[in-house]
Amino acid sequence: MPTVNKILVFRLSSIGDIVLTTALLRCLRNTFPDAQIDFVVKKQFADILRCVPFVSNVVELDSKKGFSELLAIRNQLRNEQYDVALDIHKNWRSLFVCNTIGAKQVFRFNKHVFRRWVLTTFHKDIYNEVRPVYLRFIDAAKQIGVAPDGKYTELVVPEQLGKSMKDIFVQANISFEKRIIALCPGASFSNKQWQVEKFQQLAKRIVLDFDAQVILLGGKKESEMCESIANERGAVSFAGKFDLSQSIAALSMVSLTVANDTGMLHVSEALGVPVVGIYGPTARQFGYFPILPQSKVAQIDNLPCRPCTKMGMNHCPKKHFSCMNDISVDMVLALMRGM
Repeated sequence: MPTVNKILVFRLSSIGDIVLTTALLRCLRNTFPDAQIDFVVKKQFADILRCVPFVSNVVELDSKKGFSELLAIRNQLRNEQYDVALDIHKNWRSLFVCNTIGAKQVFRFNKHVFRRWVLTTFHKDIYNEVRPVYLRFIDAAKQIGVAPDGKYTELVVPEQLGKSMKDIFVQANISFEKRIIALCPGASFSNKQWQVEKFQQLAKRIVLDFDAQVILLGGKKESEMCESIANERGAVSFAGKFDLSQSIAALSMVSLTVANDTGMLHVSEALGVPVVGIYGPTARQFGYFPILPQSKVAQIDNLPCRPCTKMGMNHCPKKHFSCMNDISVDMVLALMRGM
């Protein structure tokens, strides 16, 4: 096997996918403990890498600057003379960069595009196995001797960041003497988002049924929605107030997360915090379902129209949204009990 001293991992977005690379990064570090492992990511997601101890250097791409920025980064990376480039994104940007920086070897992960298309278009399952994406990311490096280590994804909150988050919780009158449960009601597409009214009901029931505290997390675009949920029962919303690394630190302090099929679900699991994931239009075969044994999924089985999409959409092709509308608050609460 050729000597591997310098490795480039290319994954620009989004939150969940970047978090799902952490198992690959750990396995790379374990296999090549002295190697330089660099990671290319979009600038708005770079804060995640503050909680990934396996990376040597983070290269941030400001996509607002267009192709000139990509070209500048390509030229910068060319000088590094990488032994291996791992394309864990497989879009035109990653193809361009990884193929033109002079890396001795380039490997890519398998997106299973055709299988995915058959499943969403004809609802015929031709997947040979349901293999989580985090393992498929590791598979991309198997030709350089990297193999799964039996562990899951992993984020590590720096000590100072954890201390500052504890102070924020105390200032918000959140007690560490009682259980804290996180709700993440946002989603990148509307057909992956459980109804706000149900999250409001869920927040009330958590306080009453579990005698627990509730925090809400999300970006700026979710701040108004999260405030409306928090106001229902005195929960605390931090939506729009934290950067990504702070949101990671906040999730590290809860005992359970309830989330839609979004990046924060994967963040929670990478911290070892189990989740109840609310899944509508997508399917387990795509590889993005929860991976921790303790985690659970709220979903409506045997819907003939499901899955209709891999990424999500802002409409329901059948106009009934049954995959999300039929998930009840009681169903989610039942899954939460005993966790």
